[in-house]
Amino acid sequence: MKNNPFSLDFGAEPNLFIPRKAEHNTIVETFNSETPSTHIFLIIGARGTGKTVLMTSVSHELREQPEWIHIDLNAEGNILNSLASNLYKLTKSKFPKVKFSFSVKGVGVSMEKEEKYYDVQADIDEMLGILAKKNIRVLITLDEAANSKDIREFTTYFQHSIREKLPVFVIMTGLYKNIRALQNNRSQTFLKRAPRINLGPLSYSRISRQYEKVFDIAPGDSDLLTRHTNGYSYGFQILGYLLYEAGKKFVDDELLKEYKINLEESSYDKIWEELSEGEKSVAIACAKAGENATVKETREIASMDSNKFSTYQDTLEKSGILSSTSSFGRVRFSLPYFDEFVLRQDVL
Repeated sequence: MKNNPFSLDFGAEPNLFIPRKAEHNTIVETFNSETPSTHIFLIIGARGTGKTVLMTSVSHELREQPEWIHIDLNAEGNILNSLASNLYKLTKSKFPKVKFSFSVKGVGVSMEKEEKYYDVQADIDEMLGILAKKNIRVLITLDEAANSKDIREFTTYFQHSIREKLPVFVIMTGLYKNIRALQNNRSQTFLKRAPRINLGPLSYSRISRQYEKVFDIAPGDSDLLTRHTNGYSYGFQILGYLLYEAGKKFVDDELLKEYKINLEESSYDKIWEELSEGEKSVAIACAKAGENATVKETREIASMDSNKFSTYQDTLEKSGILSSTSSFGRVRFSLPYFDEFVLRQDVL
C-alpha cells in the first residue's frame, strides 16, 4: 500500500497541500526586491488554516537562493541569543569566506573581544553589517508569536535593524488576538504598520482537484468531498487522510463521525478554550440561530446590545472563526461542522 499523502501533523508542511501561491509570491517578490517595501510580514489565521505551512514554503524557497540565510527561532526561548548563535553558525556553514572578528557567546568557542561587558545586540549588529556588505540577506521566521517579553525584545531589535539598514527580514505567524495584543503594546505600535496576511478558506476548486487526482474520482464526486472541508486547510488534510486509510472514495456516516471527532480533538477544543466568555456566547448564539438567521436575530438570542455583539462578532471574524455577508446581514461559521461542536459545548 502506498504511503498516505495526507498528514495529521499540526504545523508541519505535509507532502500534499494546497499552495497559497498569491500570498507566497507576494512575500518572496517583496523580500527579493532591490528596495523592499517592507521587511516583515505577519501571517494571521485560525488554528489549522496553514500559517506555518505558508511560512515554511517561503523560507524553503528563499534559503535555497545563494544570497539568503534562514534562521528559524523559538518564540518562547531567549530569542536574541539564539539569533546571534545561529547567525554565526549558519554564516560559517554557508559562507565560509565571510569572516567575523569575534566569536559569539554560546557557540562554544572563546571570545576574542577584550570588553568585559557582553552585548549580544552589538554583536548581531556587527555580523549583520558584514553580511550587508556582502549583499547577504537574513530571513528570520517566528511561529506562534505572542505578546511576550522575548518577542517584544526581538521586535524592538528588528525595528532598530531597519533604522540601521541591516539586511533583516521577518515572517511571524500568530493568532489574531495574540498579534493584536502585541501590536497594542505601547512599545510595539510600529508593528501596526506591518503588512498582515489573513488566511481564509482555501480555494474549493483546488481542493476538489486534489481529491479528484488522489482518489481517481469524477469532478462531481470530488466536489462533494470538498464541501465537507469548508475550505479549512486542516480539514482538507484530515478528511483526505481518513478516506485514504479507509480505502474509500466517499464520506459515509462512519467516516463523517470520525472526521468530526478528529476536528474537535485536534483543533476545535483548543480554539474554544482560547475564546473569551463573550465570544463563546456569540458563537453559541450563531450556532443556535443557524445560517439563515439575520445578525439581529442572532443578537437577540445572545441577549446583547448591538455594540457589544458587534465587538465580539468582529473578533471572531478576524480570528477566522466566523464569516459574514454584509449585503444580507448574516453570519456563519468558517470552520466545518463547528456549529455542531459549539452546540455541544453549550450543554456540557
